[in-house]
Amino acid sequence: MENVNVTHYDTKDYIYPLNRNTLQVKIKCEEDTVSSIYIVYWNRFKEDKRESKLEHFSLNGTCRFYSTNLTFDESAKYIRYYFIIKNNNSILYYSPYGISTNLPKKYFEYLSTNVNDIFTVPSWAKGAIGYQIFPDRFFNGNVENDPALVEKWGESPNRENFFGGDLRGIIEKFSHIKDLGVEIIYLTPIFHSPSNHKYDTIDYFKVDPSFGDIEDLKELVRVCTRYDMKLILDGVFNHIGYCSPQFQDVIHNGKQSPYWDWFYIEGDVVNTDILNYECVGYYKWMPKLNYSNQEVREHFLRVGEYWIKEVGIDGWRLDVADEVDFTFWQEFRKKMKSIEREILLIGETWKNGSDLIKGDQMDTIMNYRFRDAIIEYFADRIIQTKSFMDRIENFLFDYPVMTHNVLYNLLDSHDTARYLTTCNGDLDRFKLSLIFQMTFPGMPFVYYGDEIGMRGETDPDCRRTMAWDSINGDVLEFYKKIINIRKNSDALKYGSFKHINTNTEVYSFIRQYENESVVVFINNSENDYTLFSELSKAKENIHVERINEGNNLESSRSFIVHLPANNFEIISIVRKEAELKINRIGREILNLNLLN
Repeated sequence: MENVNVTHYDTKDYIYPLNRNTLQVKIKCEEDTVSSIYIVYWNRFKEDKRESKLEHFSLNGTCRFYSTNLTFDESAKYIRYYFIIKNNNSILYYSPYGISTNLPKKYFEYLSTNVNDIFTVPSWAKGAIGYQIFPDRFFNGNVENDPALVEKWGESPNRENFFGGDLRGIIEKFSHIKDLGVEIIYLTPIFHSPSNHKYDTIDYFKVDPSFGDIEDLKELVRVCTRYDMKLILDGVFNHIGYCSPQFQDVIHNGKQSPYWDWFYIEGDVVNTDILNYECVGYYKWMPKLNYSNQEVREHFLRVGEYWIKEVGIDGWRLDVADEVDFTFWQEFRKKMKSIEREILLIGETWKNGSDLIKGDQMDTIMNYRFRDAIIEYFADRIIQTKSFMDRIENFLFDYPVMTHNVLYNLLDSHDTARYLTTCNGDLDRFKLSLIFQMTFPGMPFVYYGDEIGMRGETDPDCRRTMAWDSINGDVLEFYKKIINIRKNSDALKYGSFKHINTNTEVYSFIRQYENESVVVFINNSENDYTLFSELSKAKENIHVERINEGNNLESSRSFIVHLPANNFEIISIVRKEAELKINRIGREILNLNLLN
């Protein structure tokens, strides 16, 4: 037991304020034999020691990740603390000096909570459902602004061709987006650029003519506002287009150009043959910007400000955010939040995004770790339920709790194969993945066309034109149904999250918010399972419902959950107090007080 592997540091990765009077404390413990972990803490000037038990992400199973909230009568400051680790046979103490059987003499410390230490995110984004659009491929609403040599709608995409989709097309097809039930629209880049994807920007202050103009964008914002939706634009600020006036000036004037120091160039002139300048992915059309140059910083601060003030956008999705000078993002956040406190900042990263979401840069990140786990569990079925649970718990532990309800949780995007293709066309696996996405904490995002059953390999095939003439009605209705379920449940939008160990391959978790609990069962296997559930302390005003079927179960204190292969069940429990027992027939696996 003395060799137990425990990790905690008194840094903001493991202890941080939720408000001036409340701290969240986290600790990782790799030892399965640990039965409980407690924190002993006190103000070093008062010596009034208190003790609190840490919880983890599993109601009734093992878990490596523990946390608790500590609340004080005054602002949290001068806090000293250590941990007590218990199992059935021993008690250990954990301090900055490590594990010991003796009470520690050195303690972890938290010194002060300043107003700007507190990480807040836009309230409107919590639990909201998003919809990503690649504008050239959604709908052509104005043929007059089409670029030259537009392909026929429905032809195969490549990296160079155009199809004429535009902002007017999004406005004309807005009823489809509204009826789907989403609450946020995110557009990939719309600024002036020679490409179909627009990630090689020429002018950040101009809507690309093939998409329309600023008046079209303003109208789209007005339509979004009318239906209580938000609009997010794509900010490509890590690099600029080869054809931009700044880079062209450097090409023609060399070191005499006022923009020479905007870029990372080796030598006296730009040489595209040997590529003597830094660019994204060694792609010469996207030269990387140098944010040690103050003019670069000021230019892109003006870009961010312009579209918020001039058009009224609600957020920025920031391309390859983990490649940009982090001190610029700190400055960018301060500037944007000073203009509009509720502006949403989303950083693109494909790895652990913890560095971006410490409260001084992004509000949230594109959660590709979520997508990776879903693919391996639901689509490919190469990991077991326990491993999947651990993967989910791992990123929830890594990311601050304030971000959990705004994580950009995606199944696919314009940079990946479409998810139905990843599932090899298996609609059962596709739908189970969607159930998880729409019942999990965060902002679930739908990539345009997924809701009508579109397929496609990775870029450029995943960027096909919207298949308006071949909609899969079954898939579309399934999307509408599960989106409606989410929007009508505060527990699914805002609730806490804990896994339930069913001792089977049935994956299960519970979301809880105020007087509502939602229990989700997903049978991601080829076997049938039956679980017996009992509400043993239910009050008279309890209401139990299978919300995926609309069946009211309030007349019974017990119910059976039949889970055929590749199926799911969503149970809503609204009550004052209830103890939920779930049994696999013949064996009790859970006895839980849902709400005190």
